Amino acid sequence: MIKIINPLEVKDWNNIVLQQSHYSFFHTKEWAEVLYYTYRYLPKYFCYINNGKIYSIIPFMQINSFLTGKRIVSLPFSDFCEPLYSSILQADEIVSEIFSYAKNQKLEYVEFRSSETKFPLQSENYRSDLRHILFLDKSENETFKSFSENTRRNIKKTAKSNVVVVIKNDIDGLNFFYEMFCVTRQKHGLPPQPIKFFKNIFEYIIKKGRGDIVLAKHNNQFIAGAVYFKFGEKILYKFGASYPVFNDLKGNNAVMWFAIQKYINEKYKEFDFGRTEINHEGLRRFKLSWNTEERFIYTSKYDIKTSQYHSVKIKTEGFYNRIFNRTPVWALKLISKILYKHIG
Repeated sequence: MIKIINPLEVKDWNNIVLQQSHYSFFHTKEWAEVLYYTYRYLPKYFCYINNGKIYSIIPFMQINSFLTGKRIVSLPFSDFCEPLYSSILQADEIVSEIFSYAKNQKLEYVEFRSSETKFPLQSENYRSDLRHILFLDKSENETFKSFSENTRRNIKKTAKSNVVVVIKNDIDGLNFFYEMFCVTRQKHGLPPQPIKFFKNIFEYIIKKGRGDIVLAKHNNQFIAGAVYFKFGEKILYKFGASYPVFNDLKGNNAVMWFAIQKYINEKYKEFDFGRTEINHEGLRRFKLSWNTEERFIYTSKYDIKTSQYHSVKIKTEGFYNRIFNRTPVWALKLISKILYKHIG
């Protein structure tokens, strides 16, 4: 039997997710809470249930936008969201139910984001992105030696430059990080996620012990930082930021190495560097330099009217980059409040 479930209403949802081999933080109740309470997207998690037990899960959020249309996405603002299914037959049955729901609700399309496998198998049109995973199965010393020579050199440089790294899982830490994040997004020609999104990350993830805000500082000035999510045996590097004027101090390297050491000691097994667009060769090289395993992320969407699959266009590149790059941070923050709920 296929049933649509709202994970916010299931007390032991995370334990159900952990029983699936390809679980990620994006499948958690906490991530669903952030998306719902920030943007009021409607959770529509399609589950295959037999004898009261959930065997397969394909999470979606329904976006009802007068600007960008009505659709379900698995999942908005998520690097990837692997469908959790026990068999191909169950997967096919759930996908059929998803399309029936989309037609009945008069949605425009259904978007899938998978990593371990191309999904759905019927699609031949995918946008390919990358993710990089460091396996935390070695000692700190062995892990350090596995990095590229350049990465090892940059880490040593941060120590010589007296760059100090701290965990600051409080509202001040969030605010320090967010200001850096806004500057970083401006540099890339993009508006930041709205502050409400990050406040909900703090409320539903950081305060619950499922995430860390890690900041690097030099001479009492914060220069770089990152936000990590924790679930099961896996760590996810979700957001990074830095002030460009301090780039020579290699604060991002200091933050990353500090986090890797911390999570090795806490017995986590996987450290996921998150999604990288395939044309961002510099970021790809940076992540590969940490001795990571490279995997693909496949994104496709199914158009309800034409009954066809299409690849998904990159949303982070376009003419608007030059405009946002020159837009003051305060204006970008205002734009983000209006824009992001329609992007999904």
